[in-house]
Amino acid sequence: MSDLNYPDIEALKAYVQKEVKGFILVTHLNCKDYEGLVLCIMIRFDTLKASYQLDLQWECLGLDLFGDALWESYIYEFAELDKLLDYLLENYDIRVTDIPVKYKFDDSQFPNPIYYEHKKTEFEAAWKRFEEDFKKGSFLDPSLKLVFAGSYQ
Repeated sequence: MSDLNYPDIEALKAYVQKEVKGFILVTHLNCKDYEGLVLCIMIRFDTLKASYQLDLQWECLGLDLFGDALWESYIYEFAELDKLLDYLLENYDIRVTDIPVKYKFDDSQFPNPIYYEHKKTEFEAAWKRFEEDFKKGSFLDPSLKLVFAGSYQ
């Protein structure tokens, strides 16, 4: 545990209550089965509406340096922040103490189209395969309340 992360659930809840509305960038994870893709995990919240959302964005950073053109996303609604955090622990092994207070993106950990130009063909094939799997619903969790499924290309 680092002092740069939330020390416990109460500290995270205090932040959410203070901010009222916003998001917390939790992490970026390389997608092992889709080279060049990264999963961005975020928590969106609006305490006035008692809305807690898990935003999962798959970004093709291997082809799109900033992940703003090639991505797919699911946003799931949770009735309580505790339930969302339980889901992160169960499905991604992310604890509250793993969530940074201020997220810093370390681009050296992820694919980059400039440094990995020689892998462009592999990244394109992985993106195409991912798109097909996404359209089939391969990443969809039917046990959750889906509020958004989208892409922009």
